[in-house]
Amino acid sequence: NPIIAHEYLGMDVKGKDVIIVDDMISSGESMLDLAYELKKREAKKIFSYVTYGFFTNGLEKFDKAYADGVLSGVYATNLTYRMPELLERPWFHEVDVSKYLSYYIASLNHDLSIGKVIDPHQKIKALLEKNKK
Repeated sequence: NPIIAHEYLGMDVKGKDVIIVDDMISSGESMLDLAYELKKREAKKIFSYVTYGFFTNGLEKFDKAYADGVLSGVYATNLTYRMPELLERPWFHEVDVSKYLSYYIASLNHDLSIGKVIDPHQKIKALLEKNKK
């Protein structure tokens, strides 16, 4: 199924920071198309979050988007191979999820529900308490 068009149909983003979330970056075309469109609509900062950052077409388009002030940063998990050049980019931020993956695997190995592992409420509550101090 070829992609015919990328269109932004959301609310006004003028002066707002925006997060673009996707499951993966392969070529990065859809992510960057959306980022450029949001910047045209005067979004302040644009961040991208992906689970799998493959960057199969290289890093140059992301370097340019960062240099042009279109993309402020890309956050991707460590669930796939990350080429050394990617890790050196100032716009790239690795999200280490190995602890949570180990919780998931341990739950499965012990026939336990993964509900507590994937339910963010207690983690958010603990984080809020920690930051109160």
